[in-house]
Amino acid sequence: MPPAPPKLVQPDSTLTVRCLGPVDLGDKALTQAQLEKLWIADRERLLSCLRRHLALRDFYADRDAALERKP
Repeated sequence: MPPAPPKLVQPDSTLTVRCLGPVDLGDKALTQAQLEKLWIADRERLLSCLRRHLALRDFYADRDAALERKP
């Protein structure tokens, strides 16, 4: 009897959510305080996206390594 086909586990849906883009700066002049607040929001978005992508990469690396193991 042939072995059962491997089961491909899917990543958690939170790992595949589309990243938010850069903060919209609008079309008017900004104060230093407004600019700093928007910069912080931009950095938070970037880091959140990076962490999710790294977690997704690790998910697939772990899953694929488990599928390649011989019984």
